[in-house]
Amino acid sequence: MEATIFSIVFALLSGTYIYRSFQIMEEGQIALVERFGRYQKTMEPGINIVLPFIDRVSLIKSSREQVLELPPQPCMTSDNVSVNVSGAMYWQIADLQKARYNIENVDQSLQISLSTQIQTQIGRCELDTIIGGQERINAEILTGISGDTQDWGINVLRVRLGEITIPTSVLQSMEKQKAAEIEKRAMISLSEGVKTSEITKAEAEARSNRVLAESERQVQLEQTEAMALSIERIANAIAKHPNGKEAVQYLLAQKYLEMGQAIGESPSSKVLFMDPDSIPAALQSLLAMSDRKLPEKMTEVIAKKPFGESTNISPTLRNLPELKPLNPSLDSEKGEPSNN
Repeated sequence: MEATIFSIVFALLSGTYIYRSFQIMEEGQIALVERFGRYQKTMEPGINIVLPFIDRVSLIKSSREQVLELPPQPCMTSDNVSVNVSGAMYWQIADLQKARYNIENVDQSLQISLSTQIQTQIGRCELDTIIGGQERINAEILTGISGDTQDWGINVLRVRLGEITIPTSVLQSMEKQKAAEIEKRAMISLSEGVKTSEITKAEAEARSNRVLAESERQVQLEQTEAMALSIERIANAIAKHPNGKEAVQYLLAQKYLEMGQAIGESPSSKVLFMDPDSIPAALQSLLAMSDRKLPEKMTEVIAKKPFGESTNISPTLRNLPELKPLNPSLDSEKGEPSNN
């Protein structure tokens, strides 16, 4: 009977011991086992074997990613602007043994490290660089915290700066500065536009002047060619016509009279003095102007000598085309003109 009771008690104790020897850890958890107060092993998710009454599970922690939020902290920038900055840190336990024995309070230590790194990095930057350079600041804070926690068995994954509170006076100054910069860029753009417009206008005007000058030169060239052709045709016609000499004499006398009338009607000429006796002499001089080779020489003479340079024409006839005088032999044959 006693043997039977002893067997039952032994079986119960053995079953209880064996049952307590198996420890089941859930996914996402890790545990620390100590034996007689010293570190024995770290239990991973699944079935783990321990020695009851000898081994003790001293700590159970989550191996999942955790978030540590930091409330707004007062910080001073390098240009002496006071701001309040909040932040968040994402971390997880990589080595439970170090997290248990190398640091007293993991959560508190991480919070202090995050606050210190934020204040340090913000103090190295100016306000303008903080607003636009948060990604760079996050990377620098992460590097600093990783250096602090490398012996804590903690893996810091990410760091994010939260809300940055700037004083109202500083915000107003920044808005004024931004407005001034926008106005400055607008003025620069306007001046560049005006400059471009003026350059374009000047280039267009220069091209127009070149085209106009070329057109005028072409017109003058065509007029000169037409005049030369006309003079040549008139000279040929006069030479071939039997009464050509008399026609030339009539035209010269008519041009002489028209020139005198034009001088008299000019607003800059009030009184015109003319000796009546000089008119017949001038006409006789014009009548004496003849040349056998008039058709061939007329164009050449007009082209080479400007108006008013011939010594055979009186000063009042300087605007008429120059004609060469008769040969001496012809003058002797025809005799001197009369002065009637």
